[in-house]
Amino acid sequence: MKIVFPDYENSILGVASSLLHHFGILTPHPGLEQVDKLLTLPCKNIVLLILDGLGSACLHRLSPPESFLRRHYLTDLSSVYPCTTTAATTSLLTGLSPLEHGWIGWNAWFKEYGRIVDLFLDRDSFAGITIEPSPAQSLLPFEDVVAKIERSKDSSDENSVQCRRVLPPFAENGVSHFADFVDKVGAFCREPGRRLILGYWYEPDTLMHREGPYSPEVRQELETMDQFLTRLDSGLDDTLMIITADHGQVEITREVFLDDIPDLMDCLILPPSLEVRAASLFVKPSAITRFESLFQERLGDCFLLMPHREVLERGLFGSGTPHRKIDDFLGDYLACGTGQTILRYRSLFNRPRTPFKGHHAGLCEEEMLVPLIASEPHTKITC
Repeated sequence: MKIVFPDYENSILGVASSLLHHFGILTPHPGLEQVDKLLTLPCKNIVLLILDGLGSACLHRLSPPESFLRRHYLTDLSSVYPCTTTAATTSLLTGLSPLEHGWIGWNAWFKEYGRIVDLFLDRDSFAGITIEPSPAQSLLPFEDVVAKIERSKDSSDENSVQCRRVLPPFAENGVSHFADFVDKVGAFCREPGRRLILGYWYEPDTLMHREGPYSPEVRQELETMDQFLTRLDSGLDDTLMIITADHGQVEITREVFLDDIPDLMDCLILPPSLEVRAASLFVKPSAITRFESLFQERLGDCFLLMPHREVLERGLFGSGTPHRKIDDFLGDYLACGTGQTILRYRSLFNRPRTPFKGHHAGLCEEEMLVPLIASEPHTKITC
């Protein structure tokens, strides 16, 4: 499989940076020239939609050339690393690299709680119990694009942009169906005055995990989403719509449980954390040499084992001032997926483990590259 390292000069991070620059907010990172040009187009509304998991490979393989998404496709962008929802959507929402915002995986070791915690759920990853106060809110707070723009604007200016968010049901005031999602975007666009609408939808990622990234079910889901987006676009007047994704997915053909390799597991201080295709591994100092040899022997064909120092020197998480939790979350090694394998762990809590037919967070092209899609402002045709 083709290996692709993150290209932060041409990545989704630049989308957020361009948007912030457009509204006069300085960021640590450059924008993207193509997005900068789009934002110079006169329009009443700017809509940024993030479709979770819609990688470029999936788009071109499953959507026909005449589809809305393919017709408005501009180019490929690199995701950030790890190319996973936790890291990538946070970069899209903040204009910060994973190195800066610290959300570098689904779960992470928090020394303050003595637990590995699922960041989005504030839940012990193995016991399944809720952790309070929220580790993420307490130690990894961030301000998103909408909040930054709202805070910076002149409240006395009646013509200043008004910001809106459209999110899935797990968020406050979220919507349950994609049809409701696009209807809400459209309703915000029809409000008087200038609008910035930021929308995130969790599909096709969830379906790809369950059925596989190139399954008939995902093809049908993309077709349905494309129909709703076509309807949304045709009903919008004076609106720039930019669509991208946080990451893609690869098909998973094998899962390896570290519990089944006791010699390797015995080298570790903690269970693996972060991601099943970007595993943070904390190794006993006395077992470093043995661990490296065993890992290469058992998993070297499907994972690139990178020492802590090399991860940071390569700029795998991007540039900027490192978040203070990065060195806590990143173990002695990071195991980056290069094949179709995921690395898992069974705890003695024996919680059920969901099987995956698709996943992400590795270094394969299918999971690293995402599309940049844009529909330029137009006047809707009325009869």
